[in-house]
Amino acid sequence: MKTITKISNRLCHIVSYFSMTALVAIMCLMTIDVIMRHLFNRPITGAFEITTMVLTILVFSSWSYIQTVHGHVHVTMFLGFMPTKLRFLIFGFTSLLSTVIVGLATIAAYEHIFSLIKDGTSTGTLLIPHWPFMALQCIALALFTIVLLIDAIKAFAAMFSKEYAEEVQSFWV
Repeated sequence: MKTITKISNRLCHIVSYFSMTALVAIMCLMTIDVIMRHLFNRPITGAFEITTMVLTILVFSSWSYIQTVHGHVHVTMFLGFMPTKLRFLIFGFTSLLSTVIVGLATIAAYEHIFSLIKDGTSTGTLLIPHWPFMALQCIALALFTIVLLIDAIKAFAAMFSKEYAEEVQSFWV
């Protein structure tokens, strides 16, 4: 499990660079667009379209990394009052539920890629095809699903292992 966690965490870290790059690209594009609009009355054509497409990369490629560093909100307020095994059973169940929901979103994104390709859906001004961005979204969601599944397995393992119990509880506030 440690090897799988290490590999997935490294992969999430690499994917997070897409998010960071997207953020810098959006900031530069918007800054240049505002300068061009106000100084020369020449906005960048399609700046809004580019921003919305790149924003999907920014959002979805950051989720799995944030999960690896346990930056997502976990409501654990009442878990501390429960018996140890029940606490990890409930946390594992909610983690598994999150995994299933994100897994279903991954499947939906995967299926949506093909409808976008079939329909030839693109942006209005620059005619940027939507499907490559949906493909990146699908990959990021799949990685997020894997990370959530690993965390769910650890939560269930924490019922029987003190090592996993300490690891899982270490990020509870």
